[in-house]
Amino acid sequence: MKLTKKTQPEPFTHDFGPGRRCWGHDYSISKVTDGGQRVRATGWGHGGRLIKEGDYLLLEAKGGQRATRYQVEKIRHLMDPDDMWHADLVFAPRTYATQEEKDATR
Repeated sequence: MKLTKKTQPEPFTHDFGPGRRCWGHDYSISKVTDGGQRVRATGWGHGGRLIKEGDYLLLEAKGGQRATRYQVEKIRHLMDPDDMWHADLVFAPRTYATQEEKDATR
């Protein structure tokens, strides 16, 4: 009998960045530690795809022009309203294969 290794799904990126925050799809930061490396956030809305531990959230950076990526370390979903959540997030800078790819995001 051959055992198959269960693979973890790829993390999904949920965009709460500039221009994406609106009624029913927003968040609030309640705690910032380690110079912004870790944050605690409360939010609502998930665009039809449940936010899971390991997923990424793009959050509006200071100044509102760009997004900063955080990875969900721990999340608790509420029952009412059912799209509300509390999460502990860890800064997760994006990685790029080439300088050209990085420049295209600016």
